[in-house]
Amino acid sequence: MDFNLFNSDTWFAVGLSLVCGLLSAIISVPWGVFWGWIFARTHFKGKVILQTLLYLPLVLPPVLTGYFLLLLLGRNAALGKWLFELFHLSFVLNWKGALLASVVVGSPFMIEAMRQAFANIDERYEMISRSLGADTWRSFFTIIMPLARGGLIAGFFLVFARSVGEFGATIILAGNIPGQTQTIPLAIFSKVYAGEESTVWPLIVFAVIFSYAGLAISNHYHRHN
Repeated sequence: MDFNLFNSDTWFAVGLSLVCGLLSAIISVPWGVFWGWIFARTHFKGKVILQTLLYLPLVLPPVLTGYFLLLLLGRNAALGKWLFELFHLSFVLNWKGALLASVVVGSPFMIEAMRQAFANIDERYEMISRSLGADTWRSFFTIIMPLARGGLIAGFFLVFARSVGEFGATIILAGNIPGQTQTIPLAIFSKVYAGEESTVWPLIVFAVIFSYAGLAISNHYHRHN
């Protein structure tokens, strides 16, 4: 087996997967913290409906998630047209589409990790903090978030691992363009169907390493949360 098979497109796919994985995890942090807190500590009418909607990418076929994003952000869609005309921002057939697909598909993992982390924190810590003069924000950032750190790290690396393996939504929204939008899963798909199995193993190795590392770190912090 020849592992000296790295060309520019292969390195691009590895790099794009790594960038999308890290950026999607970073972007998911404030989103996951906000909704995790809402779902763990508040009660309101329609909460189950909203939570189900935000978790829907976990169970929808990824290609359907990508299709919905395409309908929403395509050049002919109202939102997509507005973003392009005002900010020259497009998510279709470019790397930003791959990133957005990773964020949408991966963010429910961060929300759920933070929901569990917040739900496991005794609310008496907040009461004690406030009785000592801390306001809501100070109590949240100095008491609650340090206690929820394990959930935050677990969610971060779970989103990263999910992003590395993202395929369906990415291929619909960003396309499968070598050297432009092709991530590791898309490159593996292309090589296998082109009959280039002998060149696919380096990509497989990177996919397994990234995914295993992300999942192992996530599991470690989830157990200690």
